[in-house]
Amino acid sequence: MEVLDGILKEELNRLNKLKKEYEDKLKKLPKGSLIKKEIKKNIYYYLNYRDGKKSVFKYLGKLDKEEISRIKNNIDERRKLRNLYIHTRENIKKLKKMSNEK
Repeated sequence: MEVLDGILKEELNRLNKLKKEYEDKLKKLPKGSLIKKEIKKNIYYYLNYRDGKKSVFKYLGKLDKEEISRIKNNIDERRKLRNLYIHTRENIKKLKKMSNEK
């Protein structure tokens, strides 16, 4: 039984480290979506995200194709990392129940 407890604790430590890495990476990436608005035949870009219950439109200005592509890629990467983060958090809860930790 001690071997099993040791394995569970090692896996729990690994998942906690992974969770921390995901949190750090998520803080660096933009959240929300990229919005394109045409105003007087000029195209402007905004980053739309929620801050609590409030919807925020952060003005980004006129962007070239490279910047648009980079921002979209960062948003997509954040969404993928967010899903991995949620999955890791769920696995941590399961392992804590299995190892009787709180």
